[in-house]
Amino acid sequence: MNAIQIPSTRMYNNFIRSERYYVKQQLPNTFAIQGPSETFVKVPGLTLPFNHIEPLVYKIKFEGRCVSHHFNETWFHLRFMINDNLLYIDKFLPNTANRYQYITGYSNNDGLDYVGGFYWYNNSPALMQCSFSDIIYLNPGLHVIDVAVRGGHAYGAFPTYIVGGALTIELVEYDLHADTGIKPSDTNLTPNSIG
Repeated sequence: MNAIQIPSTRMYNNFIRSERYYVKQQLPNTFAIQGPSETFVKVPGLTLPFNHIEPLVYKIKFEGRCVSHHFNETWFHLRFMINDNLLYIDKFLPNTANRYQYITGYSNNDGLDYVGGFYWYNNSPALMQCSFSDIIYLNPGLHVIDVAVRGGHAYGAFPTYIVGGALTIELVEYDLHADTGIKPSDTNLTPNSIG
């Protein structure tokens, strides 16, 4: 997979140096969530890699349809992954079954996974628009953005489906002296970047 190369455009007379938009459609069009899991899996076709030499603000959005054909309870969670780490608003956590242990106050992943991202609970056949977004300021380097999903609660009904999803990313490069209100982050997990 070839990363999208983002050149530096230094225009010091502007607060925003550049804005770029990228859209990726889910292929295949339908992805089945087969059962409950404590870890997330990537939704096929919704991966966008970027490589840049200046810090960039990523405005990330997912839109698709959530589908269940069941009269039983159904839960699942959608979340963004960057470089295989899960994005929780402004923090990165490993995609492991014990990730809740990195954040004070949580005793399981189900409680933690309601923070940011998207979760769906339903107890009858349904088709619903599912959408969520996040923003993160990332340091230079290679960053691979994915949409990931996991089935919740073991007693839920499966399969459920993500259908017709689209990943939209707006990349914004600010002047080096701009005050954006957020600081650039690393996606590498270190003791200081978790929790």
